[in-house]
Amino acid sequence: MKHLGVTLVKLPFNCCGNPARSKDLSASVLAAIRNLTMALDQGLDILTPCKCCFGQLKHGLYWYDTDSVIREKVDLALEEDGMTFLGTGLIHDPSTGDLEDRPPKVRHLLDFLYHDIGTASLAGRITPSLPRPKVVLQQGCHALRPYAVTRFDNPFDPVMFRELACACGLEPLTWSKETECCGDPVAGTHTDLAFRMRREKLASAARTGAQTICTACTHCQIQYDRGVPNDTGDVSAVPFAMLLGRALGLTAKVFKEASQDR
Repeated sequence: MKHLGVTLVKLPFNCCGNPARSKDLSASVLAAIRNLTMALDQGLDILTPCKCCFGQLKHGLYWYDTDSVIREKVDLALEEDGMTFLGTGLIHDPSTGDLEDRPPKVRHLLDFLYHDIGTASLAGRITPSLPRPKVVLQQGCHALRPYAVTRFDNPFDPVMFRELACACGLEPLTWSKETECCGDPVAGTHTDLAFRMRREKLASAARTGAQTICTACTHCQIQYDRGVPNDTGDVSAVPFAMLLGRALGLTAKVFKEASQDR
């Protein structure tokens, strides 16, 4: 992100809580609100490259605001850790540089690039000599649905990812399975189903003529990387951030340093 003039601040976050949501809603909300409390204490918004984390943090805020029983449980648990979620505070706004009295925002990488950096600015930074790879886009479910909670993009016809991909020199193809689940949420409980969903998506992507499935969600990428040997055919999955970095002219050395700095 520093190549886009963005300074990231590392905080000692715990898991977002998404893996626990179907088992213990209160525990999942606590995990999300605990992270938001740390961000609020530092006067910062949260930026994540994972749509599962994005969706869970949004769900955490939703349930904390609308369910008094869960809110009481979360507040008591936070108090035991010496923490208090005030809901609002002075937040550094990245687009203006000003301090604003508001709740911390939950931002996904796509949303931040689209609204704060802008497609025109990205397009102006792209290395023009690179080939335009044909890709299909794996949107990621948890930021798109339910829209009443996430407020991310049109869940039926999302535009941000496609416009960002085009601005970065990619050629996104039409894919009927673009907004369908990758199978990761059921991988732990219904492994055969998860692998069948994965195989069907890979086969469908190959039929479009795409060389790559471009992912915008960490868990989608994990699901595609989880396959058994020799079952991926000619289509591979690559995170959008990786393709963006290549388009910006970043070298393998820079990627390695960024990975080691996490």
